[in-house]
Amino acid sequence: MDNAFIEIIGVSKSFGSVTAVDNISVSIRQGEFFSLLGPSGCGKTTLLRILGGLEMPGGGKVMIDGQDITHMPAHLRPTNMVFQNYAIFPHLNVEQNVAYGLRQQRLSREEQMEKVSSALSMVKLEGFEKRGADEMSGGQKQRLAIARALITKPHVILADEPTGALDSQTSQEVMKVIEEVNAEGITVVVVTHERDIADRTQRIISLHDGAVR
Repeated sequence: MDNAFIEIIGVSKSFGSVTAVDNISVSIRQGEFFSLLGPSGCGKTTLLRILGGLEMPGGGKVMIDGQDITHMPAHLRPTNMVFQNYAIFPHLNVEQNVAYGLRQQRLSREEQMEKVSSALSMVKLEGFEKRGADEMSGGQKQRLAIARALITKPHVILADEPTGALDSQTSQEVMKVIEEVNAEGITVVVVTHERDIADRTQRIISLHDGAVR
């Protein structure tokens, strides 16, 4: 693909005798809203985790913006991940959860709060700063997870079944937030088994048995 921003080139991954990802090549444009669609066990989440640095491929290469990141640690990649199970800290409030991603940056309290406020504004959680994370609804927790992913200004947001634990109406609300994040110019890659969720993205690639179909 011309002007490819993300390039997954001949990537494979096996777990023992099971091939989860089988020689997949995919290109994604900068700013694209892209989805990997397929049933459980098709390899889509494994591929997303390889892109995010949470799994290392057994073969192939991953490039972002012309840089080979195949073996780069997750925390050094220009990506952040949003998980189906939210992966937020229940003992921290909303503000503390979002600010957690800034812990390695030497920022003043004022600078941190400015970034937190901006991220919460984007996901429509203004005024929830002191709310306990365990007091939030499922949809609010997912928006909180998105805010935490946004706080470090990643080039790419990777969303693994971001609506999988939500009811239909809340799923649509969360997808609208993700669409607005994408409209800010951030490349978004969504993994889903739901066709109606995938249909909200700009381009869909279907996976089956670890390969593109």
